[in-house]
Amino acid sequence: MTLFRIAIYVFGLIPLYYGVTGIVLGAAQLMAGEPFTPAMDNQFRYLSGVYIGIAAMLFYAAGDIVGRASVFRLAVLAVFIGGLGRVVSYLSIGAPPAEMVGGMVLELIAPVFILWQAKVIKSA
Repeated sequence: MTLFRIAIYVFGLIPLYYGVTGIVLGAAQLMAGEPFTPAMDNQFRYLSGVYIGIAAMLFYAAGDIVGRASVFRLAVLAVFIGGLGRVVSYLSIGAPPAEMVGGMVLELIAPVFILWQAKVIKSA
């Protein structure tokens, strides 16, 4: 159970990092000097806040793996759905930078954590 809890905390650091940097730096961090609209920056910062919310859910769920199992599953579901959104973008617009492709892969395999969680709960 300890290894699973550590994995959740490490996994939660990813959306926390991107959420905080997204709110602080905004869309400009990805635009490489290209123009962007206030609406785009506003939406980017909003979604960065959602990342922080997902990280909070993961950290909260890690505190009681059995009792907060549903919270954990919802957080993982949100991460997975975000990964599906990235797939749509990849297929319709083109490949993003490598670190975003890496994020997409992590998001798409995130449901493996739910399987791991079920195993941990069963053995508890």
